Amino acid sequence: MPRKAFIADLHKAVEGVLIAGVSEVQPGGDDGEFTFQCAADGEKLQISALIPDVSEYPDSHSCMLFAPDDAPASVASTLSGISDSATGKSIIQLLELVSRKLESTDRDGDKQMLDSQEDFDEDVEDDEDDDVEDYTEDEYFPDDDLVPKSMFGKPEANATPGGYTKPTSLFRHRIRSDLMIAKANGFKVGHLGGLMDGLGCYVSLSCRISKLGISEEAMQAWQIEPTEYLIVLFHYPNGYKCMDSLRSYDAHAARRNFGVRVGISHTYKPTMQEAVRAFTTLSKEDEKRREQESQSDLYNEPHKGFRNSFISRPLNELLDERFPTLLNYRYNGMPWPGAEEFYNDHYGTNHEHSDLGLSDKYLDSEQINTAYPPIVSADHIQESPSQEHSLPLVGMQFVLRHFVRCTEFCLICFTKMPDDLQAIKPYVCDKPLCLYQYMSLGFGPSIEHEILSQPKVVDLLVSFCYASARQGGLKDFPTGLSLMVPPNAAYEKDNANQQQMSYSAWNQQPVVPPPVSTTPVTEQAQKMRYNTATRELLFDEPSQKCPFRTGDWLVIRTSDNPSRPFHCRVTETHLYPTIRVSEGIVPASIDQVAAGPQSYPVVDKGPQKPVTTASVNEFRPSTYYVYNQNFDDLHDFHKREAIYALLDILPSIADMKQYLTRKAQSPLSSWVDRLSPAVLGILRWIIASNRACIVQVEDDDEMNLNGRKGEERLYGMSGWAQFRFAMGAPDKERRFIHAVRDTTDRLKLKYPTLFAWHGSPLVNWHSIIREGLHFNHTAHGRAYGHGVYHSLDVNTSIGYCGYGPTGTFWPQSELKVNSALALNEIVNAPKEYVSSSPHLVVAQLDWIQTRYLFIRTSTNANYATSPSKEVKPLQSIEQDPDMTPRGASDRLIIPLHAISGSRRPQFRSVKAANKRQKASGKSLYDPIDLDADDEDDGVSVATLEEDLVIFQDEDVYVPQPDVDSLPTPNSTKGKSKASGFLSKLVGSKSAKPLTDYVPGSLDYSTLPMLEAPAWASTAATKRLQRDFKELLKVQDKEPPHELGWHIDAESISNMYQWIVELHSFDQTLPLAKDMKAKGYKSIVLELRFGKDYPMSPPFVRVIRPRFLGFQQGGGGHVTAGGALCMELLTNSGWSAVSSIESILLQVRMAMSSLDPKPARLENGGRTDYGVGEAIEAYIRACNIHGWQVPAGFKEMAYGGAPNQGPAYPY
Repeated sequence: MPRKAFIADLHKAVEGVLIAGVSEVQPGGDDGEFTFQCAADGEKLQISALIPDVSEYPDSHSCMLFAPDDAPASVASTLSGISDSATGKSIIQLLELVSRKLESTDRDGDKQMLDSQEDFDEDVEDDEDDDVEDYTEDEYFPDDDLVPKSMFGKPEANATPGGYTKPTSLFRHRIRSDLMIAKANGFKVGHLGGLMDGLGCYVSLSCRISKLGISEEAMQAWQIEPTEYLIVLFHYPNGYKCMDSLRSYDAHAARRNFGVRVGISHTYKPTMQEAVRAFTTLSKEDEKRREQESQSDLYNEPHKGFRNSFISRPLNELLDERFPTLLNYRYNGMPWPGAEEFYNDHYGTNHEHSDLGLSDKYLDSEQINTAYPPIVSADHIQESPSQEHSLPLVGMQFVLRHFVRCTEFCLICFTKMPDDLQAIKPYVCDKPLCLYQYMSLGFGPSIEHEILSQPKVVDLLVSFCYASARQGGLKDFPTGLSLMVPPNAAYEKDNANQQQMSYSAWNQQPVVPPPVSTTPVTEQAQKMRYNTATRELLFDEPSQKCPFRTGDWLVIRTSDNPSRPFHCRVTETHLYPTIRVSEGIVPASIDQVAAGPQSYPVVDKGPQKPVTTASVNEFRPSTYYVYNQNFDDLHDFHKREAIYALLDILPSIADMKQYLTRKAQSPLSSWVDRLSPAVLGILRWIIASNRACIVQVEDDDEMNLNGRKGEERLYGMSGWAQFRFAMGAPDKERRFIHAVRDTTDRLKLKYPTLFAWHGSPLVNWHSIIREGLHFNHTAHGRAYGHGVYHSLDVNTSIGYCGYGPTGTFWPQSELKVNSALALNEIVNAPKEYVSSSPHLVVAQLDWIQTRYLFIRTSTNANYATSPSKEVKPLQSIEQDPDMTPRGASDRLIIPLHAISGSRRPQFRSVKAANKRQKASGKSLYDPIDLDADDEDDGVSVATLEEDLVIFQDEDVYVPQPDVDSLPTPNSTKGKSKASGFLSKLVGSKSAKPLTDYVPGSLDYSTLPMLEAPAWASTAATKRLQRDFKELLKVQDKEPPHELGWHIDAESISNMYQWIVELHSFDQTLPLAKDMKAKGYKSIVLELRFGKDYPMSPPFVRVIRPRFLGFQQGGGGHVTAGGALCMELLTNSGWSAVSSIESILLQVRMAMSSLDPKPARLENGGRTDYGVGEAIEAYIRACNIHGWQVPAGFKEMAYGGAPNQGPAYPY
């Protein structure tokens, strides 16, 4: 095993090595890491080595070497060069190589000699091969796409010899300037490697998903969480490169010096090992395998580290291939859309810069939807034309453009999709080549993951496609994939295959086939003899060439039962004229017709063995057709015919799930004797082309069977299967909310929205879930005007569904779908509809948002809820009594979680006594707004000290973006390091010489002062004493009106409880105005410390005054109980190197934030916050955001009284 070999070699090296100058080999902190001492330039240096992928050891692994920060530049450069030649070397060989290259000597002055001449020759030969390979690439393939290597690359011609950039003062100054501009624009900055030393390094910019304005439905469809970070990782193999340097490179040089990767993580930057892995060059097959493994891990257990997002692979290719070129177009005056359109129009042509952008269409500014938050729509190049531009910031903004707005672009060619196409999932344009690349490169969703995680949704998608094809409504096809299908003559005589157009149960008519003149020429059925018992074909003329190859698929009909065809795969041809085939598969619709017109086939749960012909051991006359017809060449009629004919032989979803469960590491393509490539291609197309988010809502029996807790079901639709249903672009929810709020304010609505039904024939649903609801086509006429028709009565909408003719549901379906209904939420303004009686006809598409999809199944489906099992949801949406929809069994009661989190507090109809009731798991009903944009990274998450150090340069000037800066203390002069950095980051306002705050005026007798806890530890006490002295030193040096906080040293007798006052807020803030109006001079904070400090964070809460809660429109990160809602103050975001001064500054910054709502004080004369309610609020916030509560938190927070309840005052 590779890992065992690595551990064994490392153990030998730790025990001792006889290598000149090398000693003290020790295992490192990460997997694959170890350290050792090596003599170089007359001193001993501790060098770190990292093998990113131990599974490749000791044959093909790569290795990274890192010098200490104080190492000479020559040593660091040498180690960077060694990394290139260390591939496949064992630990001992690597140590010998380092010793030779650094010319290390032992105590006697001896240098490390080569083990053998063979090893030397191999090393030289490797170097020569590398040189030849580099020369060949540059000479013959100058325009090939080179993915950045997983190690620090060799230097370019414009780089300093040795693979690094000379770290001058100006170089470091530019790095700080670029990164601080990115920080000032709202992104979190991290770095790995020798950034400030000019060596190979990584820079990361990140942003919380919750700040991007993505709807909850889109997050669910994209498999991301609001608390996660979108990370853009920049790789500089030869040292940091600024925008000016990148612009001077051609495309090839740019790829060698600069690389970008996009991913998702629960923290703001990846580890070194994750960064190296992200840039490791993989084959297409290995990349697909890695993504399948990651999706499987995501299904089983949440992934905490850096991982690919659903769109990372297309984005990575876009950045590698086009980003440097698009930057050059930008600096020729084009905005992003003009640059992208110019690239697509002129790809592969030669143009001088003087020819660029001559057409006005390339220079037109982009009209960006105002529903997007500013962080998504910002353009650093356009907004700051006169200053130096930050390359990481521009790269991050480009990624946000294509990540948040991914459904607006084709995933392959990245051209804009039609404006009227609204989808929640990205897809490709209508170019056949794009669809082919999308499927062949594996950019679409993993069908294996979808089958395992949502089998009934896959069943539903296949059923919709089958019904649409059988009823002649299917218009879009998987063209461009070159699927080889049977000729239409192979099944055109089957009675079950007649296409019917059915828009209602009373209007059925066959779809007219194409004229004979336009029908593709079909082959005649070929004759042979077939033995059912041995599954062998026998040809009577052995002199003729074998008509097919192993792996071909056939359709066979025997002479004794020609109406019962079966499909099979050729398994052996070397014994021709005898050919062996796999077990035959009879189309499921054949059994359905044989069973009778009103019967339904019973879906077998085991592996399907559909051939039932008598197993007589003799060769009988038969005919066959080969799968040799290109699907793309068929007429649309025959394309539909081919699709439902092949879906007839698709196994049931339960069978495929069973196969994947039994063979966990095998894809469906490995089931070669059951799934033909054509069937698999159609299934992949059905799943990948779905652009809606559909999630099954399980009933109690299913949840108990699966052992997991699901969401509550809607009440009033017994007998119908329920699915959560969302369509439209990712910003559709925001546009809908804006419409709701605008209409509510304009009309003074008590009930802002209503719910209503929309029914459509089954033949339409395949296109609805891909195109969204619109009224471009007419199915039933428009007697009441143009718009989307709705009804409050479910029976009215059912009448528009039209039960499909017998046999139009997919025979292998467990659902056996008969009809489908959508329940939509609509802005409650009937007088402004096109019509409000007898139907609700809505023309404003932004006023409509889909919420549920209901499926009527056959009578033998056993999972639709019966009336006796229906349970009313615990918390529901309060509906307009005059506009409440009627369901199949009762008036609808809709669960609260059917609407977005930002609106839930306004709509819930629960008693006040239950408002603090905590739901199971993560409470969805907490007043903290997950959709809001107040998750400021600088406030909520503690930045590591290693990433703060790069900003500590007093000479850096940071140009400020043209936005309102966050209020901070009033001056930047004479500040401590933390406050000075903060003021440079967010700007400052004019100094105010005086403040109305008077130190020492606080009456401590009114505060809950505690005695020193019995569990106090010596280590924690010493650390607190030291931190307290440091804080007093800062306080003594700074004027009160500039510092903004005060601590009374004489009143603090317990080192585990500090009282701090925040004061001198900017007088333009609503908080400062409220404080002045109510007579408050300061905000009184309490900090309580535990015995594990500084390894665990303090508990910080407000004592007085009371703030307005989130539900009432307040902000400032102060929860309903007075605790601070900041990840920094939890185990998830806390760092042991954080100072109390930095905590106070960030708390003050949070309270001063105006986005999205400013902090306000509560009206009324309520008492101080109690510690009990603060503790409850803190734990509630942690549960919602997924933050880790410190161990022993309650004991610490209650001051040593862990059993006290919420009523405990202190």
